[in-house]
Order: sequence, then structure tokens, then C-alpha cells
Amino acid sequence: PTSFLPRTRGRTTEGRAIASCSFFRLLYYTALCAVLLSVVYFTAPARGQVSREYQLKAVFLFRLAQFTQWPGDAFENPTSPIVICVLGENPFGDALDAAVRGETAHERKLVARYHRAVDQIKGCHMLFTSAAGLRQSKEIMAALAGRSVLTVADDGSASEAMVRFMTEQNKIKLLVNPKAAAAGRLVFDPRLLRAAEIVGD
Repeated sequence: PTSFLPRTRGRTTEGRAIASCSFFRLLYYTALCAVLLSVVYFTAPARGQVSREYQLKAVFLFRLAQFTQWPGDAFENPTSPIVICVLGENPFGDALDAAVRGETAHERKLVARYHRAVDQIKGCHMLFTSAAGLRQSKEIMAALAGRSVLTVADDGSASEAMVRFMTEQNKIKLLVNPKAAAAGRLVFDPRLLRAAEIVGD
């Protein structure tokens, strides 16, 4: 509705165009941050479908790649993709593949891969583990030692994870550990830090 546009009385046509463009640019980035960073509500899925919870978490994963900076030596070459790995049971179905299809972060293509064993995660830049990953947490951390891998986990699955999804009463929010990320030479965008809940020392 025009009532939500900035007031432009007395301005030139060019001035009104610039004001309108700035308004919609602000609206776009506000919506983007809301999708990525706000507390998100979801409902129970129909039988046989991936839950809405994990559809949303799939979107969060690729958005996290856009809000995280890796060191250059984390990649083999300038065109290497950012590889998002899921270890163990895959709760996303095809939702993660759909979320990253055609998307990029830092001018790199995003790809999703799925692994059953810890010794298969050598090429990952992001690693998601579900609650079942708690049993392998020590083995996972040993495999990632000295590497710049953004670890993401469902809350309660890996306390060492850099990012955790907390789910309470059909809501999702992000818990972020900047100290753990810094140890892996990863840098979080300040917008992520402002909107997420900070954990760790």
C-alpha cells in the first residue's frame, strides 16, 4: 500500500524514485534477516513428508554459509564449492538439495553431501549432525581438528558445535559460539551475532 511508502511531497521525480528504491531495498534486507535470524514457528508435517522444521533448517544452513567467512586455504582453488555435509541420518529428505540448488555464497557454488561415517567428512566446509551425533562427538571433533569447518547441530547433540538449532514449542532459534568459530579461523557476520543468542565463554 502507498501509505507505507516514504513521504515524498515536494520532491522531484528522480528524488521520489531514489526514495522508493531505498525503501524497497530496506524492506528486502529486513525480510531476509527475518527469514534467517528470527525465531521461526513451524507446524507438524503430513505423513510421509519432511517436517516443516527441517525444511526451515535446510534454508538456515545455506544462509549460514552466506553469513560465514572461511579462510582462503579452506578451499582447493578459487572455484571450489562450499560443501555442506550431513553426517548420519538425513532428516532433510530432499529439502537441503532444493535449498542450495542454484545458490552461492561468497561467489562459490553450494553443494550438499550426505555421509554415514566420520571418515568420509574430509571435504566438508559445513557439517550438520542431528541428536544421534552425540555418540560420535569426540570422534567428529578429532576428525575436524585443525580444519576450518563450520559445525552445526541440533540442540543437545554436540555442545562443541559452533552453531546450534534450539527447538522449543514449535520454534527455532540459533545459538552461536563465536569462540569456537574463531578457533576454526571462521568469522561470523556481525548481523548474525546481533540476532542470534551467543553461547560459550
